[in-house]
Amino acid sequence: MKLELANRTIFELLKEAHAKGEMIVTNARQRRLGKTKALMLFAEINQLPVIVRESQKRYYLKKYPNVNIFGHAEFTYIDRLPLMLLCDEGVPKRTIEELKTKCHGVSGFLNESFEDSEMNAVAVNDEESILTWRKANPLLLKIELDDIDSVPHVFYKGEQIEKIINADFSYLTNTDLIKPTYIDIEYMDDDSELRTKAIVYNRHPYEKGNK
Repeated sequence: MKLELANRTIFELLKEAHAKGEMIVTNARQRRLGKTKALMLFAEINQLPVIVRESQKRYYLKKYPNVNIFGHAEFTYIDRLPLMLLCDEGVPKRTIEELKTKCHGVSGFLNESFEDSEMNAVAVNDEESILTWRKANPLLLKIELDDIDSVPHVFYKGEQIEKIINADFSYLTNTDLIKPTYIDIEYMDDDSELRTKAIVYNRHPYEKGNK
């Protein structure tokens, strides 16, 4: 069955799919709908084990301590499986087919777009994979404030900038500007001849050449 909500909740669809022993087929656009949360709640209430993609296992064990969670790779080596189990989105279709031959019923979510995705480890919310990917692909600029009057925490290309003197960033929506982004961040640097350094982009957006 497909994930078609209409007037039904995800939890209600899970209940129906479980009763029929069917998978709920989802697609790449059906993200962040609360599917995993509903699946884990359904599993906890009905005392059913949940199979997740191996890379997700540790993350979900911490997040859902009351649910019996297994990685998809380890379950393929267990001969005696429970009569019914649930699969989270991201478990390979070939694993689900193999599980169906070993137990009476498999239900949950199936998204075949996960099969060959290079970004699968990140897409499925695996905490360690996200951190690893982010280290290799740092954000260009990140500015954080603890409160309205606090000194900003500035990160440029993944590195924190210390001893901030000035941190100025804006995005100007004036359509006459060719370069709408403006960055001017100055900070202390004892190794520099002037004792300061700056990260600058488009410092004078209204000067000739930017209009």
